[in-house]
Amino acid sequence: MEQKINEWHEVCTQKDIDDILDTYGGFHDACIVSVNFASGMHVDSANAMHFDEYDTYTLNIVFHSQWSNYALELHFAGLRRLHLVGVQDNYTNEIFDASIKFYDNILPSKYQTPARVIVWADRENFDINDIDSQLTEPADTYVIAHSLKWRLIEK
Repeated sequence: MEQKINEWHEVCTQKDIDDILDTYGGFHDACIVSVNFASGMHVDSANAMHFDEYDTYTLNIVFHSQWSNYALELHFAGLRRLHLVGVQDNYTNEIFDASIKFYDNILPSKYQTPARVIVWADRENFDINDIDSQLTEPADTYVIAHSLKWRLIEK
């Protein structure tokens, strides 16, 4: 599937998930290059704390792959969870495959947040019910957010 550089693609359906996985080879032989988080919160000059809507909690992740001439940028809005794995003892962090799935009602959503979330993980057989709170290795990097869009960018 040929994609235009710098053109954002919303992920709303299973076909959209299939498109991103097809475009970036299922994340095979990929790696995370950078991560940028913004909460939308701030303290003003009077030291008052300001809170924005849930969708201002954003996360951008840039990937490189040995099989693509372009980088891939994922933009998550409404970030709910981020589990980011850095250096691991006796394990490397290259990605061999990835999982992207929609889930309903896995997190509390009583007020302003939608019940449906999207989950990206650096392992194809990632199971949301298997999230381990222990500090074990190899560990998974995963993101839970309300929405996802993506684009190809220059390396």
